[in-house]
Amino acid sequence: MPLRATLRVGSLALDVAPRGANGGPKMRILYICGDMGIEAGGRKGAATHVRETCHALQAFGHDVLLVAASLGDRSELNVPAIEVAPSRSKMLGADLRYLLLNSRMKRELARVITEFKPDVVYERYSLYQTAGAKLCRKFSLPRILEVNTLLAHEQRHRLRLTPLARLIEGRLWRGEKAIICVSTTLKGLMTESAGLDESKMAGFIVSPVAINPDVFHPSVKPVDLSALGFGDRKIAGYMGTMTAWHGVDLFFKAAEILKRGNHSVIIFAVGGEPEKVEKLRARTRELGIEKYLHFHGSIPHSEVPSHLAAMDLCLIADTQDWSSPTKFFEFAGMEKPVVGARCPAIVEVFGEPDHPAGLLFDRGNAEDMVRCILEIIANSELGRSLGRRARRRLLNHYSWRCNIRRIMELYRKMGVAAAVDPGPETGPGLNHTPAEGPLQ
Repeated sequence: MPLRATLRVGSLALDVAPRGANGGPKMRILYICGDMGIEAGGRKGAATHVRETCHALQAFGHDVLLVAASLGDRSELNVPAIEVAPSRSKMLGADLRYLLLNSRMKRELARVITEFKPDVVYERYSLYQTAGAKLCRKFSLPRILEVNTLLAHEQRHRLRLTPLARLIEGRLWRGEKAIICVSTTLKGLMTESAGLDESKMAGFIVSPVAINPDVFHPSVKPVDLSALGFGDRKIAGYMGTMTAWHGVDLFFKAAEILKRGNHSVIIFAVGGEPEKVEKLRARTRELGIEKYLHFHGSIPHSEVPSHLAAMDLCLIADTQDWSSPTKFFEFAGMEKPVVGARCPAIVEVFGEPDHPAGLLFDRGNAEDMVRCILEIIANSELGRSLGRRARRRLLNHYSWRCNIRRIMELYRKMGVAAAVDPGPETGPGLNHTPAEGPLQ
């Protein structure tokens, strides 16, 4: 057994490896997430990404401490965590609440850094959150900033001080030595909006969202959906939030097309907040398309693989141009054929133009989406081939092995000798041998 010791950080008693113990170059990593909209233990994709990054780093032998603005369901967190709660007063407005949170974060992080003594810091970019950057400079800590979206732009409708948010965002990015962003499009937009000069950085890399291919695996037993009354209909499934930019409106148009053609297919959409889901269900009843479109509501993340296993194919109706579609990686892990909109973020993860890991339809075109759905249903071998190709691409590029290797390489470029490659044999998603090249 590796030698361990107890370290106290505030009220937390952490089981950590003493410095230099066991002869291994493992690190203490402080993960920071100051986003008020992300409950680390919640069901949103962003929450899953935060905690699974922490879990993966921990599984690869590092000691990880999470400091976040909201922890949510702590039972989902298998990593020690500290919550720095923002002000609950909505009257203050989002800008002021984030600025006050930044002040609270600075005080708490200073204490955590002093007591936890991290070797490195990993932070998910959040609006107005400059505390991590300032403290890392003060304590000379190597820091990677992960950027998932253009927050000042995305949140502009709820901000009162949008120009200030953009000013702070650009200044923060320009001061970074190491940035990870989740798509090539996002990297280009960040470079343009903030005037970033990659030659002055240790690294600015693209590393999309990852999943554990041992959890999302084609051998998972499907959940029994017989009680839902789908009968022998084929299931075109979706898993995610029900926000407009995910293309939810397209499901209604597609369901009407399926109804007109009397096709034995149902679009099965899983996820969403209860109030939103009820409104969507009411709309399906008004349109008389309940037999072709079913909104199932949110489920725990642990139940996602079994629900995906029950689907015949999976849908990505739309996404933001600069995002990283977590849904594709989960679908691919299950070896499901995927139908996705032809937009930059989806085209990037689908891969090679001649042998993409799924079928692409013209963005916003419900007729074309239905055409792709019916093509896969009519050709089972095509579906199996697309599913195998998708999982092969996942193993080559989007497992936690791939992401942790990129993170460690970036830390090494910053002079962190202990940031070693995780190796081919241990940790989630590491016991697979990638096979390069398309699967015909």
